[in-house]
Amino acid sequence: MDVTLISRMFEGLPRQGPGSDEATAFAWSFLPPDRRRGKILDIGCGSGMQTLALARICPDCLVTASDLHQPFLDDLAGRAKKAGLEAKITIKQASMDNLPFDEGSFDIVWAEGCAFIIGVRPALRYWKRFLKPDGYLVFSDLTWFTDSPSEESREFFREISPDLPSVPEVEEMIRSEGYSLIGSFRLPDTTWWEQYFTPMSSHILMLKEKFAGNEDAELIITGLEKEMDMFRKYSAEYGYTYFIMKKP
Repeated sequence: MDVTLISRMFEGLPRQGPGSDEATAFAWSFLPPDRRRGKILDIGCGSGMQTLALARICPDCLVTASDLHQPFLDDLAGRAKKAGLEAKITIKQASMDNLPFDEGSFDIVWAEGCAFIIGVRPALRYWKRFLKPDGYLVFSDLTWFTDSPSEESREFFREISPDLPSVPEVEEMIRSEGYSLIGSFRLPDTTWWEQYFTPMSSHILMLKEKFAGNEDAELIITGLEKEMDMFRKYSAEYGYTYFIMKKP
């Protein structure tokens, strides 16, 4: 599937995945007060809702926001200027698995809803190099909440994410990659609907008209509708989990 096409279909949305300013702030609260400062790298930032949230809640931080899709970054630049935060945010077009930064450049690495693109373990391993000693990594991603999911949800993820990990499995990856796990929490169902699926529902109507006749786009649209239906039925079995950890 064309990654550029997928990204184009998410343009114009407030968020490209589940999350909220409240969840970002709550994840931030896990960091020790004396470490809530310095340089933050926001990886896979999309249109940057969490970038703006971080810039607001950390007056002593400078945030570098990176994403591969330039239109997302252009959207973020416009939002940052409108919010008066452009001086606190640097924007850089880059792939999350080929970042153009020096090792040990950042006090905090942040990544909401994107680690699955390269895999959780590779992300933990690669992104760690950009943290200073005693730096913090915060990320959110999709996880199982149960060891015995229904057959329908199991089949759904067998097609789109066959290696979907459970929360304990991610926590074990974190420890095995040398981090100290500080904490974790689930993203509430209400946030999925209010911040992601509800805007997506209206967006899909536009996509169906814009991409009529494009078989690849229509396949993506069908997948988005299926995703909403599955979450409506099985949100107790899976969802987004935030993980907060410290590099030695």
